Amino acid sequence: LVYMPLGILERLTTFILCLPLPIYSSIIRALVTSARGLPSFGGMYVRALYYRGKLGSMASNVFIDQNVFFAYPKGVKLSEFAYIDKNVMIMSKSAIIGRRVHLAPRVFISGGGDLEIEDHVAIATNVNIITSTESLKDGARASGPMTRAEERSVVRGKTHIKKDAFVGANATLLPRVTMGEGSVIGVGVVLARDIEPWSVYMAPLPKQIPGREPVRFTSE
Repeated sequence: LVYMPLGILERLTTFILCLPLPIYSSIIRALVTSARGLPSFGGMYVRALYYRGKLGSMASNVFIDQNVFFAYPKGVKLSEFAYIDKNVMIMSKSAIIGRRVHLAPRVFISGGGDLEIEDHVAIATNVNIITSTESLKDGARASGPMTRAEERSVVRGKTHIKKDAFVGANATLLPRVTMGEGSVIGVGVVLARDIEPWSVYMAPLPKQIPGREPVRFTSE
């Protein structure tokens, strides 16, 4: 008696919020994204309804906080209990984010490439994940998108962060890197190559130190 009418009301609200009307859609987006986040649940609930109609797919119990930006919303897939915190920018061409993943405030994911984050990953605040960048190879310019395409050498790729990995605050991941299952990079590390499962790398230079124990829990 409660579930069915509520489901119909939520689908209707999602439809109204996502109407592709000029000016209206811009106003709605501004209001929805700026609505207060946690510990208030009103804004979180409205954003859940809004992004259900905007993203490629979004499971239940997903939290999207204030001022989150998706450059390619239809390329984003969010799994159950993912939490996208305040002021996160996801500009990659596609982003697959697993269960119980937390992207802390001000995580920046650059555009052009692809991103996959498996289950139970934590990304700390101010992390930069670079999915595409300029290369100086073969005398190319590296002054950005305003340069003619034939004068640029752009490196794009997939960044893959496997299950139970942890990325420390202010770390930077460069294109085409894979973090193995359970691996850790500490505060400020710049990661330019793949790292092994359950390994730990700390700043100022990525230097491997004794690894961590595998996760003993079996719950999904």
